[in-house]
Amino acid sequence: MRQQLAIARWAHVLSAGWVFLLALLIIADVLGRTLFLHPIAGTKEILQNSVIAVTFLQLPLAVYSGSMLRTTLLLDRLGPRSAQALRIMAWLLGAALFAAIAYASLPSALTAVRLGEYEGEGAMRIYTWPVRFLLVVTCAFAAIAYVAVLIEDLRGRNGDSSLPAARPDTDPVPLADPAAKPLTGADLT
Repeated sequence: MRQQLAIARWAHVLSAGWVFLLALLIIADVLGRTLFLHPIAGTKEILQNSVIAVTFLQLPLAVYSGSMLRTTLLLDRLGPRSAQALRIMAWLLGAALFAAIAYASLPSALTAVRLGEYEGEGAMRIYTWPVRFLLVVTCAFAAIAYVAVLIEDLRGRNGDSSLPAARPDTDPVPLADPAAKPLTGADLT
């Protein structure tokens, strides 16, 4: 579990670095357009593929840290056992969803490699297969993350000490605790 969390953190750091580089590319493209009437070739295609990659690289850590979009309107009104049952259902649905996305995306990733699929014309061609495989891998990793969080929840290690399986003598990795503070940049190093 700790290794998975470490990989998820590195993927998140990679996506943050990628966003920074994209910002530099956008600035350079705008300056090239404005000052020299010559934009950077392929900026649109690079950005188009990068948005998908950056988004999906952040998925596993979002699952581990409990940052996926959710509402606590119903959860707050339930008792500990009912709340746990609802969380377990959510973990199972999340795992199933991302496993299905990974499974459904694999054929198009393989086809992109076979055909040499690319985006862009002329001077800059961006191959699509790296982003397609990144989507498959990160969705599979997100499904694994949901299963790991489910297991931790069943063991009572989600920070909810009212659950009968909670063991205060362990040093759990903070996961999906509604009362836990969100991860900051300092937590990712």
